[in-house]
Amino acid sequence: MDPFSFLMSWSPVFLLTVLAVFFRRPALDLSIYGCLFTLLLVVFFFRTPVEVALLAALDGALTSLPLTLVILGGIMLSNLLLATGSLKRIVDWLMGGVRDAFHRGLLIALGVGNFTEGAGVIAEPVVAPMLTAAGAAPAGAAALSIVGYAGLMSVEMAGVIVDVLALVTGLPRHDLGMASAWLSLPATLAMATFLPLFLDSRRWAPGPERVTPIWEGPGLGWRRWGLVMACGAVTAAGALAGAAWANVSISGIVGGLALMAFLVLLGSRRLPAQAGIGRDLAPFALVLVALLMLNTIAPLRQLTARELVVTVRVIPVHAITLQPFYSGYLYLFAAFLLAARLLKVPSPQLRQVVKAGAAKGWRAFVAMSLFGAMGQMIAYSGYNAGFAELAGDANIPQVLARGLAAYTGSFYPVFVPVLGWVGTFLTGYGVAALMLFGQLQVASAALMGVSAVWLAAGLSVGAALGSISSPFKIAIAAPMCGAVGQEGDILRLTIPLGVGSSLLVGLALWALA
Repeated sequence: MDPFSFLMSWSPVFLLTVLAVFFRRPALDLSIYGCLFTLLLVVFFFRTPVEVALLAALDGALTSLPLTLVILGGIMLSNLLLATGSLKRIVDWLMGGVRDAFHRGLLIALGVGNFTEGAGVIAEPVVAPMLTAAGAAPAGAAALSIVGYAGLMSVEMAGVIVDVLALVTGLPRHDLGMASAWLSLPATLAMATFLPLFLDSRRWAPGPERVTPIWEGPGLGWRRWGLVMACGAVTAAGALAGAAWANVSISGIVGGLALMAFLVLLGSRRLPAQAGIGRDLAPFALVLVALLMLNTIAPLRQLTARELVVTVRVIPVHAITLQPFYSGYLYLFAAFLLAARLLKVPSPQLRQVVKAGAAKGWRAFVAMSLFGAMGQMIAYSGYNAGFAELAGDANIPQVLARGLAAYTGSFYPVFVPVLGWVGTFLTGYGVAALMLFGQLQVASAALMGVSAVWLAAGLSVGAALGSISSPFKIAIAAPMCGAVGQEGDILRLTIPLGVGSSLLVGLALWALA
């Protein structure tokens, strides 16, 4: 293993970290600089033809299209619900079931966040504006909308992440799901520990402006900290129970519901009756019911995910499959139309909402497309012209993985979740990290005499934790709650927290594998 090649394979991580932490650049700037740097890196150092790199970048931008459409749909829906006061009414209704604003923040971040992600709905468009309406500062709300679900992400999205991991590695789906659920316990507890950092509105106030904290009193205190840890434990235990007693596909849903029930039991023990709340909740119900049906009714899933699809090939080694009737964006736009009708929004106000949404959304759209391009240039570095052959010593993911295995020795399991974190940090996709590094875990396990299932699960949980540090993910959340331009401030805190949490999970993995 060439030490310099190994060091250079980390350079995109170093660049984005420096720009985010020390220069506090927004997501759009990070995506532009990161994409240009990666293009130069793969062409001049990793010996990738220019046309291969550019085609891989185009493939990445198109691969990101379903997510960018989800974001646009989420922005439109959240803008409409904020403009009509619907989101505030939902938050006030939830407040009636819990003790105080701090409990409400926990319920939204951990409960609603994991429920929506578990159902296959991207949480940021729903959770970030809800947290803002609940009193969190915009930057704190953007981070919380990811931190709340990141610990359990590996067993969420209706089980699709475990499905991909099983396909990539050839390992049993049930075993991978259970191992991921167990390793999600320390990951979720770590994420819960950090929630107060982002719930504190004073921390994220611009300049010297004083902001009332989201909880009462001068500080968190041991009692509040104990509540946070209890909430993390209840959420993770609920997800583990769902995986053990039913199926990993419902883990996130069960975890989110368990947390919401726990906080309501601590509070009023019931959610109050409120006139019109059904109308306010109807758009969310449409999205959740539609996606639950698509993921639980086998013939419907077969039709929408396998048959009613469009396949595009930009490069011969990767097919881009668009699933318009299976993906969330179609139902987010449908929810927007339903909300406009049920809430009887006048045409002038509706046009204003759409205009404001477009103004918010274009930066996120461009940034996510460029991050997708960057990720695919990294993934397909080392291919020759025509993508006919791959030089392993010029492929960044292989160089990263082999170098990590070579330099860490018997402590390799400690760093497997960090490898997953790196994959998500670079590409924005937890699934991409599994595709890049999943098969390596099977080979490494055979060489080291450890469990391939546990190594693969550790990679998956680390990739999930990478969500909190991903410029791509932050770019999704920021426009939802008015935090555009503050992405660098968020990443300055979430990057070290993500690495530290991944190492914590790695220690647990080292003991178990």
